[in-house]
Amino acid sequence: AVLACLGDRRDLGVHSGVLDDGVVDLIEAGAVTNARKSIDRGVTVTGLLMGGSRLRRLAHRNSALQLRGTAYTHDPAVLASLDRLVAINSAVEVDLTGQVNAEVAGGMYVGAVGGIVDFLRGAARSRGGTPIIALPAAVGGRSRIVARLAGPVTVARSDAGVVVTEHGAADLRGVGLRERMERMIGIAGPQFREELAGSIA
Repeated sequence: AVLACLGDRRDLGVHSGVLDDGVVDLIEAGAVTNARKSIDRGVTVTGLLMGGSRLRRLAHRNSALQLRGTAYTHDPAVLASLDRLVAINSAVEVDLTGQVNAEVAGGMYVGAVGGIVDFLRGAARSRGGTPIIALPAAVGGRSRIVARLAGPVTVARSDAGVVVTEHGAADLRGVGLRERMERMIGIAGPQFREELAGSIA
């Protein structure tokens, strides 16, 4: 969804754990050139390709796209050296203090920790970087912004940066717990805000 909105940009750089077909459109449109990357200039870097024939054709013998191991793609020091790194990760749920569950949904294990902590920390240390958690405010009539996580803490509140839903963005960096809670309630689904506010009264 994010990639689909970036076609009108220019000279974007890509460094990711996984790429899908969406990056092909951006490269072909000239949006992704990697020309301004502070490292790996001119090169799209990823650890895994997950797409169809267009992505495979793009990658075939293409020196401007490199597959690297996770020791490089997920190294927080490497990530921090990328100026203005915007790391976008998803989550199952986020609590009012910024703790993130990205592993368990409805009592079922749906994914490993992966690179979420590495990328959030790398973006936080990047000059001008932004660590982002993006998720829908609600799914199936249940709020994804919660008073208490139903699953494990994948990301500690100390690593929370900016949490984004369709109702806005809550920048949690450098603010106390009460302010965090108020900002998180502000991006929850409107139908859940009163109940969430009651949980901190």
